[in-house]
Amino acid sequence: MDILATIFIRVILPVFVMVAVGYLAARFLPFDLKTLSRFGLYVLVPCMTFTAMARTTISAGEFQQIIIFYTIVFVLMWAISALTARALKLDAINTSSFIISILFTNCVNVGFPVLQLAYGSAWVERALVYSVLMQVFLQTIGVYLAAGGKATVRGALQRVVQMPGIYAMFIGFAVNALRIDIPAPIFDPLKLVGDSIVPFLLVVLGMQLASVTVRGNLGVAIIATGLRLGVAGLISIPIANAFGLETITRQAMILENSMPTAIFGVALAQEFDAAPDLITSIILVSTLVSIVTLTLWLAIL
Repeated sequence: MDILATIFIRVILPVFVMVAVGYLAARFLPFDLKTLSRFGLYVLVPCMTFTAMARTTISAGEFQQIIIFYTIVFVLMWAISALTARALKLDAINTSSFIISILFTNCVNVGFPVLQLAYGSAWVERALVYSVLMQVFLQTIGVYLAAGGKATVRGALQRVVQMPGIYAMFIGFAVNALRIDIPAPIFDPLKLVGDSIVPFLLVVLGMQLASVTVRGNLGVAIIATGLRLGVAGLISIPIANAFGLETITRQAMILENSMPTAIFGVALAQEFDAAPDLITSIILVSTLVSIVTLTLWLAIL
């Protein structure tokens, strides 16, 4: 119990206090959340990704392991969520929302702060690779699912090439591999901008949650939450062990796979009219329950 209390007080509580700040701010003040989200995605994330990868200790082999690990877990969770949706007798639209809510995690808004507070920057570096992979899958397979299989390959590729995080990651890796020394007056300001991402994303998450309510099937939301916060993490353990992932990478990957549902799923569902009410319910339930489950996962790992 002492360990759980310590983890909760030192890691989980600070995270959700910052979320609460954003939630309360959105309740009393008007904010353009779309602009704030775009600022985080197109400015803060690339700055953090580039500066982290430029100084990273991740090897090419470890990078490859993360890609394979993520892909295997993704495919397994897709199969499990699809079978569960069939067992629940969900219609096609709700099935798409159900699967999306389980496949895509809030690995940035919640994942980065939790890893930073619990472990440190080396773990966040691994999480950055995970998050870029998830964005690629979200903009391709996620859109395909939300559109009911009507999304085009050309459209998917256009969305992927517009993601600045991908370029930041590979440019950072190139700088690291070629041992290019970036002058401090350039590198340090970029790092300062990138480092601001943790509190920024948590406050924005709170603002986003201020407009989220449980409007769908609560029972389905609870089942989806169990798959998202529990089953995904449990599946990750034997796969991580099979690949012999290093302690840092192993902890980062399992925790990122145990994060609550990605809030971006609502935007997808709204754009393609794929049962947004169900996804908003799952987001809210999974985020609240993650206060408990993330504490347990940190204690286990």
